[in-house]
Amino acid sequence: MAMLHDVYDNLRAMTLLHLLLAFLACTGYMMAGGQLAARRVRITAGLIAAASAAWFVIDSPQWTASAMLVALAIGIVGVFSALVWAMSAALGLRQSASFAPAVAMLAEAAVEPSSAAAPERRAAARVPTTNSGALHSH
Repeated sequence: MAMLHDVYDNLRAMTLLHLLLAFLACTGYMMAGGQLAARRVRITAGLIAAASAAWFVIDSPQWTASAMLVALAIGIVGVFSALVWAMSAALGLRQSASFAPAVAMLAEAAVEPSSAAAPERRAAARVPTTNSGALHSH
């Protein structure tokens, strides 16, 4: 329990530099683990996250408490990702939406603007279709 108090003391003693490094480490880790960016951006984000976490641990007065704090942050993000994955699987949200039919309908509407004869096609363009397959998270 004394080690946990050291972690709390480390949190209270954080400076603006420590907060910036923790922010860079957490956001870089999330960006590196997600699919929001290209591969090169994810690799760069991972390197920034690792460097920020290492600098955070090295610059802290008690490096052991800081290392535990970094491990705790990584674990919390992992638990959050696992819970989101399990919830999306339980709710049946593991299929990705495809808006290709909607884009095709919009392109047709731009070519022939007076297409009042097809209101059912415009209604169908608003409803996204789903592609079967696994959810790619990592």
